Amino acid sequence: MVYGWSKKGVKIYGNKQGKRGKRENLVAGRRKKEKDFIAPMIFTGSLNAEGFEGWLERYLLPSLKKLSVLIMDNAPIHRKNIIKQLVEESGHIILFLPKYSPDLNDIEHDFAALKKMRMYAPSGTSLDEIIRDYCTS
Repeated sequence: MVYGWSKKGVKIYGNKQGKRGKRENLVAGRRKKEKDFIAPMIFTGSLNAEGFEGWLERYLLPSLKKLSVLIMDNAPIHRKNIIKQLVEESGHIILFLPKYSPDLNDIEHDFAALKKMRMYAPSGTSLDEIIRDYCTS
């Protein structure tokens, strides 16, 4: 069980700790109507604008073999001018979603499913294994 409840002051026992370990994150591209990721990168810690732009320039854009339209949300790390320049210089098109529109961003649905899979995965299952299982199911 993932959740538990007890009266105030009464300790609850379970198989999982409430403490988080190191924070693992995923950045990836996604093809429309495909259940796969493009240039996935797992990393520890948080991603800032420079890190995102580096991943975009070094990994995602070179892996796109044909003209692509990249759709981005309005995350604070998505600096529009820099990203637009990188994408257009590589011969692709960029489209930024309107503010407060996570339902229009397909990858958000994937990330939600991955988080749920991770929550119920056996202890010690790596994020890489969870992603692989998700993409092949």
